[in-house]
Amino acid sequence: MLHLHGELARPYCEACRQTYVHPVGIPELPEGGMRIEPPRCAGCGARVRPGVVWFGESLPDLQWLAAVEATQQCELFLSVGTSSLVQPAAGLMHLATRAGAVTVQVNPNPTDVDQLLTYAIRGRAGAVLAALVRQTWNPEP
Repeated sequence: MLHLHGELARPYCEACRQTYVHPVGIPELPEGGMRIEPPRCAGCGARVRPGVVWFGESLPDLQWLAAVEATQQCELFLSVGTSSLVQPAAGLMHLATRAGAVTVQVNPNPTDVDQLLTYAIRGRAGAVLAALVRQTWNPEP
């Protein structure tokens, strides 16, 4: 599995990029509806941010290159819960199609790539994926 858009559970310092581990427990909320400030990096004091790629930021180079390579070599390309509009990740469906892969998109709504797909499965990701696993996975007793 490649995390093209990062991992929410892996926060890091926005300045020095040092990983951050949240303390155990829920922080006390300030009284009077005051804003909660982001945690600070123990190393440099800068703010800690979620480990995700925000709009306008580039995808991580190594993950992107690995995704392109995997897409070019895959037999089945599964796209789940996406508008298929945000580039460059949205281009992977086109790449998979050109490489001859079976392409499946699980999404509650139609997208602009529906005509490229081998299968467009309409529905919510959690329900559809759970149903697919129940139909195809037969664990040994």
